[in-house]
Amino acid sequence: MKSLSSTAKVYITGTILAALGLVAWMLVNLDWTNTGLYLLAALGAVAQTLKVEGPDDKTNYNIAWFVYGFALIALGPLPALFVVFISHLVEWIWHKYPWYIQSFNIGAHMLPLFLAGLVFARLNGGTQVLDLKGAVAIVAANLVFVLGNHFLVGLVVRVARGQSFAESGVFEYYNLFLDFTLLSMGAVTALIWFQNPFASFLNIPPLYLLYNSIRVPALKRQLEDIKKKL
Repeated sequence: MKSLSSTAKVYITGTILAALGLVAWMLVNLDWTNTGLYLLAALGAVAQTLKVEGPDDKTNYNIAWFVYGFALIALGPLPALFVVFISHLVEWIWHKYPWYIQSFNIGAHMLPLFLAGLVFARLNGGTQVLDLKGAVAIVAANLVFVLGNHFLVGLVVRVARGQSFAESGVFEYYNLFLDFTLLSMGAVTALIWFQNPFASFLNIPPLYLLYNSIRVPALKRQLEDIKKKL
């Protein structure tokens, strides 16, 4: 962190402090008797460590967004924050990222998710999600989560590396649409769960196909690298 500009240090530190406050609030208010909380946190942690490389070494895709979407609708915003926190904490231990990078990543996910939860509660009005109002609330919350996360990440790249949003590619259509799609798949799976828990597993094959499809760019890049060495 020593090599970063003062602006980058202030931004990263502010994000981390805001995330710490959110974590403290979350830990105090969570219902620790909810067993689904721990199961989804475990699933999210596994998914978070299975990042897929993108078409270049600066891009990666993450199917953990599916788990986040499910947690947000099935358990609510507060438990979803816990799932995101634990998932990134395990990833931190697994990949041993520098402390300030992963701390910022936690904040860059938890802060927009908190805002998405507020939007969802506001639009849904405390009613069931199995109606038009619920569907609109889900779409709006997913958009806030995705756009907020990409904005925070793009901003740190801008102040730390001097790259514009266009240069960093954080707002590229495919990147945004993939995260939104995974969130939506998770939300839809939660809606199916409310009606028939066993039928919700029907979304696993599409998720598996999507996971394999996003691996293609990295595989092509690896093949090109091998050809260059021959």
